[in-house]
Amino acid sequence: MVKVTASRDKRIPPGAILTTINDHQIEDFLEFQFYNDTNKTRHVVLEYNSTRKKITYTRNQDISITLETPQYRRCNNDCHFCFIKGLPDSLRKELYFRDDDYRLSFLFGNFLSLTNINNTDITRIGRLRLSPLYISVHTTEPELRARLFMNNKAAMIVQHMKALADVDIKMHCQIVVIPGMTDGRGFYKTIEELSHLYPAVQSIGIVPVGKTKYIEGIRLVSKKESRSIIESVHRLHERFRKTTNQGLVYLADEFYIKAGFQIPEKEYYDDFPQYENGIGIVRSFLEEMKKIKNIRKSKGKYLFLTGISARKYLEMLKSRLRPNITVDVKTVDNEFFGRNVTVSGLMCATDINRHIATQDKKYARIALPPNCVNEKGQFLDGKKISDERVFVSPRNLKELVSCLQ
Repeated sequence: MVKVTASRDKRIPPGAILTTINDHQIEDFLEFQFYNDTNKTRHVVLEYNSTRKKITYTRNQDISITLETPQYRRCNNDCHFCFIKGLPDSLRKELYFRDDDYRLSFLFGNFLSLTNINNTDITRIGRLRLSPLYISVHTTEPELRARLFMNNKAAMIVQHMKALADVDIKMHCQIVVIPGMTDGRGFYKTIEELSHLYPAVQSIGIVPVGKTKYIEGIRLVSKKESRSIIESVHRLHERFRKTTNQGLVYLADEFYIKAGFQIPEKEYYDDFPQYENGIGIVRSFLEEMKKIKNIRKSKGKYLFLTGISARKYLEMLKSRLRPNITVDVKTVDNEFFGRNVTVSGLMCATDINRHIATQDKKYARIALPPNCVNEKGQFLDGKKISDERVFVSPRNLKELVSCLQ
């Protein structure tokens, strides 16, 4: 049962409780969306002021109501390498909410640990076709996973994934490489075990552990280790491509940048199943750059600010724009999270403002990476940019070039 918070249908007052549609119990907005099929007649049962009411909606007739937002499940793990543990105090309240809810995984691609689901949840996931889901696996070795997550239920990862596969749910998996913990022989065993769940497991993303200055006791993946992982995982990738007609296991861009290797061609990424996980972003950027044509002459000089990891590729864009558009590319040291943090997605307004203040050149406009703010345009540190020349780049490279013209 779920509460109605707003209604454009006079027969349903706000505060009413929606109980069933065509005898299917409604737990939250997911059942409502699933069973509210406007191609069918729907019999809706509600409760209000201790009375029960049934309303029939004919085909193509909308149920014009808004339902309450559910309470999303919090993470009950205690991973030492958790990104939220690496945040300083006094940031926006919502940044400290550690979600671990299969609904958010289905809706937004958030990664799940599967430590808080049970058989009832799995049945519901299958019934509502909540596919695909995104799973943080890290290791399939039960004892190690329980230690990593500080949760004994984490040991059930393979059983839970097999149960999801049995109800035909597709999964995209993540393995975070933590030197001395999730690397070594167990790392390759985990990839093999996950590959045995294909086609339920649609992709396996390998990403290096991140670390801010607020986290101790974790070592970053080295250049040598990055090269070794690339070579080994590429062999698995090629083998899986022969057996499944897709690469199945994909490495984060950071490995290639750290190793000093070329970014793979676009065919390596298939349909880019883990783009939002930092896997294939650079290749997409390079492919977009190839399509830039008819660059018009622009007055003034522009500045691109970025993190250290992306500088090489923005320098390539700079060369592509010459001679019609004059651009400087500079990196912003991440003092807020620590100099180990080199990705543009964690750039903060505090560091950007400090860097701009040191520039003596008169730039017409200053462009920031699109991933350094959220959908509301907020930086992680909650601060604002003081310079009116600054703008956040659009995600489309063609649109960025238009902004400079």
